Amino acid sequence: MATANEFEIRDRCERLIYRFLRVLEGEQGKTADLFTEDGQAFKHVGREAIREHFAGIEAVDDNVNVNLCSNLLIDVDDDDHARATNYVTHYVADRESEDLTDPKGGRVGGELNTARSITRWYWEFRRAEGEWLISRLQYPEPVLLRKDVIDDL
Repeated sequence: MATANEFEIRDRCERLIYRFLRVLEGEQGKTADLFTEDGQAFKHVGREAIREHFAGIEAVDDNVNVNLCSNLLIDVDDDDHARATNYVTHYVADRESEDLTDPKGGRVGGELNTARSITRWYWEFRRAEGEWLISRLQYPEPVLLRKDVIDDL
């Protein structure tokens, strides 16, 4: 069903995906703020469970993570619901041993020349109190996992 706001809805959902992936690269626990109160990320239901899951990853992950998004397709179901799929190419590198920092004081990482994985992501969105949020994020479906990279994990 097409809506009068279809282009606006697609734009908001697209921006939400990009925000999620950008936050996922560094402050992973804050991704929970992009979900509905009853949102679901993988098997974790509710913002606090999502926050706990991603904060746990953040606590042990000191790598440089870069997520590239492509082939984004967004379907608008109605004025308050939408779905999307996209591919994410995930690059990971160990941090440089040198004490290099960017202009904001953040540490500068190593080389990102080999993708760790390419996965297909599935999203559901819902407008809650006028704001578009993620209502469900399913486990990414592996499309390409480089054996030589995965073996080193």
